[in-house]
Amino acid sequence: MRILYHNSSMSRSRRWAGERGRQLVEALGRAGSDIQSIPAPNSENTAARADGPRVAWLRDRIPQAWLGPIIRLRLLQRGTVNTVRWSWRLWRELRADPPDVLLARYQEFEWTPLIVARLLDRPLVLEVHSPFAVEGTLRGERPSRVAAWMDQTFFRRADVIWVHTPGLRDLVADQAGDPGKIRLIPFGVDDPGVVATPGSSGEPVEICFVGSFYPWHGVEGLLAAFGEARHQVSDLHLTVIGDGITRLDCVERARSLGVEAAVSFPGWLDRDALYAHLERSHLGVAPYLQTRYSYFEPVKILDYQMAGLPVVASGVGHIPAMVEDGQSGLLVPPGSVPDLAAAIVKLATDPDLRRDMGRAARRAAHRVDNTAAAVVGICREAATTP
Repeated sequence: MRILYHNSSMSRSRRWAGERGRQLVEALGRAGSDIQSIPAPNSENTAARADGPRVAWLRDRIPQAWLGPIIRLRLLQRGTVNTVRWSWRLWRELRADPPDVLLARYQEFEWTPLIVARLLDRPLVLEVHSPFAVEGTLRGERPSRVAAWMDQTFFRRADVIWVHTPGLRDLVADQAGDPGKIRLIPFGVDDPGVVATPGSSGEPVEICFVGSFYPWHGVEGLLAAFGEARHQVSDLHLTVIGDGITRLDCVERARSLGVEAAVSFPGWLDRDALYAHLERSHLGVAPYLQTRYSYFEPVKILDYQMAGLPVVASGVGHIPAMVEDGQSGLLVPPGSVPDLAAAIVKLATDPDLRRDMGRAARRAAHRVDNTAAAVVGICREAATTP
């Protein structure tokens, strides 16, 4: 069976969405499918794209309330360009010999999957990470009728919808028309080939956060908890890897707490640098806040687990299904700075506990090969259903 995978982020070498797509494509090939990807996976040492100097200068001076609408306008521009670019290319290159099924990542304001599936008369399996109307409200934007209409149009016209969590399945089901076409398959990641030794007694204890700087990611609360933890364990260091709309606030927060000397903000790291940092870390954190929508499956947790790190995370949404409290990590109430600080102190002062939890975390990590095997199954189902 021939599968065409489309994820326009793979055309840009410094996008983590593209890197995850590359891992999936390679795993689909190992799972026995005849997989073609347009654009082709970028094999460079990729990372999420850091903002350029002009964008960063503007971002650090524009009021945060304005950033959500500006991001949406930028996504609209990019989605329109990608729709024209990739729809034409896919139709031109595949019309003479189309694949059996189109597997596509749902991208904000990009209509390529629906257009190409219709032009080639092939079933569409849609990989959905988020309903965009919901994601926009999480960024602080006003509810968008355009985004809601796009969500509903895609979800109703796709032949099969692949989601990663029960919470996301429920959100999509409200607009899909036929909930029976939704398939729940957890996401997975590659084994980076590096394994941390979190039980080592090296100083200082290195705490790692990886992700976008959005309000619901809880980075400012993490900084406050880190400050409290340092009152009990002075030799701690926190590295906050990533970038986003609250980065300037977080840097200022670290300064106001007096912990700026013990906190690093390196921005996005490329793949090898990220995995090298995880290898020398002692624990990973995912301090999400409670929101109206907690449907995500944080890939940062999968990366921590695959590297053999114990995880301190908020017990919100799907996270308790990923992190077994007391076994592979510690769960804390979302938004509770004292509880987050206490969990950090507990792991920072107990190397044996870090070692045991790190081993359990690596065993619990969901591998991309398991994901790919299940995805091949739903693609076969879509291709053979009348």
